[in-house]
Amino acid sequence: MVIYLVLGITVLFLIRRVLDIRNSKVKSITGKDALQAHAEGEAILIDVRTPAETSHGKIQGALEMNVTSMDFKNNIAKLDRSKPYIIYCRGGMRSTRACKIMEKEGFTDLTNVSEEYIGMKY
Repeated sequence: MVIYLVLGITVLFLIRRVLDIRNSKVKSITGKDALQAHAEGEAILIDVRTPAETSHGKIQGALEMNVTSMDFKNNIAKLDRSKPYIIYCRGGMRSTRACKIMEKEGFTDLTNVSEEYIGMKY
């Protein structure tokens, strides 16, 4: 009985995530294209990994805003909501989460890096 309850909750959670993704206006980009857009000044890169991760290297010029930090919303509140931002993390889950939060906070030009950070050269 408990297994059915857990499976039911899991299915509802997955359906909600799919619907959230369909309703989102967040674009997707490859790491290579993200680096090019950043280099050409077309967008601001935001690294949403933890400080421990960014201490091992990050893309030069990228803003560091740990999405798991309690200060994440306060940090993004300082940004210009009308500018274009490209969000990345190590594997894509946290950048997706950050994009959802930012979209709810009124950011209108968001792009999520669709591949792992490991594939990006910095």
